[in-house]
Amino acid sequence: MINASFFACYIDSSVSGLKDPVRTIRVIETALISIPSRANELIFGKPLLERLMILCERAGIQRFVVAAPPDQHEVTRQALGRFRDDPKVGLVDSLDQAEQSLKPETICVRFDGNLVLAPSILRATLDRYTAAPKDAVSVLSTDAEHGGRISVGALRDLLTDGMQSGPAGVWLDKAGALPFALNGRPEDREEAEVRLARSIRNESLKTDALMARVLDRRISWRISLPLARMQVAPNVVTLSNTALGFSCAAMLASTSYWIRLIGAVLFLVCITIDGVDGELARLRMVETKFGGQLDVLTDNLVHIAIFTGLMTGCYRASHSSAYIYLAGLMLVGFIFCAISVNRALSVSGEATSRWISKVERSTGRDFAYIVIVLALIDRLSWFAWTAAIGTYGFALVLWILTTRQMRKAG
Repeated sequence: MINASFFACYIDSSVSGLKDPVRTIRVIETALISIPSRANELIFGKPLLERLMILCERAGIQRFVVAAPPDQHEVTRQALGRFRDDPKVGLVDSLDQAEQSLKPETICVRFDGNLVLAPSILRATLDRYTAAPKDAVSVLSTDAEHGGRISVGALRDLLTDGMQSGPAGVWLDKAGALPFALNGRPEDREEAEVRLARSIRNESLKTDALMARVLDRRISWRISLPLARMQVAPNVVTLSNTALGFSCAAMLASTSYWIRLIGAVLFLVCITIDGVDGELARLRMVETKFGGQLDVLTDNLVHIAIFTGLMTGCYRASHSSAYIYLAGLMLVGFIFCAISVNRALSVSGEATSRWISKVERSTGRDFAYIVIVLALIDRLSWFAWTAAIGTYGFALVLWILTTRQMRKAG
């Protein structure tokens, strides 16, 4: 139980470098972009073209060839955003001019149409090509008109007319969400933003705990969507949610049944909103190291406050000194858990990503639902005792499983 409370945020920060959704491909270093007609269309505050290039950059792509008619060069420069004066970006009249600076066998990824896509889509496309590098890969957009395409292959193949009519498109998302191309309808932008926000839930399925997958993410992305459209800063959400968490802790320290129950319910709200700041940062593409550290710090502070409040409430209600000793026992258990988690994250080998996902799922925050049930039947003391003892069980089990994983990894 305690594993689901204190260390989820610690793990989130520790594996941030491993979890980057597309930073796994290095063999493909060049992107060919046929300038979309709606390159300046703002998606959550950033031009469509700039968003596409940021995704490519995070995937390890280091060179860009952007093709636009001569009369659209100035508009295109505006849509480039922070890439406007980047020497790695070449603005040309036609993609055929790429042959002047690149060898025909250079492996590239080509984008056609007003494409909006998630990091997982780009990763899947690049992975599909690297799995069978002799065959070019082409992925059609999922809008009704199929007005966009992502293609990966040798430069000579990507510039041929045959490539643009085939090979057949492959839909990577069975739900038909992304990639999505903006066509002629003004409402396409709103539709693209909705699909992007919804895609966050799908991208987190491998690491989210059970209730986060079933319920929390279904709610959080609906909160993130309007906030991202209003361009609310993720750190504002982080600090606001921290204040809510401290309020919940104060309520759990009360001796009133109803105040403690309200505190438990609000803590579940706090847990749900906790994912919003990260979703906001991803939707707006404004992730920062400081933002991640702030999120981790405040999450830990809230969890400490929650358990302190819960222990205080149990002590005040029962006047039993056992809860004072129990708090000390839990603190030592936290230390043991921290050591075990740190050791688990040090595992190396080919199966590291799968192992990290398992650790993250086991340290989810589903315990908030248990807190509500126990508050409802006025038995929060059960949680206090179980959590204090459970820290040691979790640390021991994780230590054993990590040892086995280390042996498998050699």
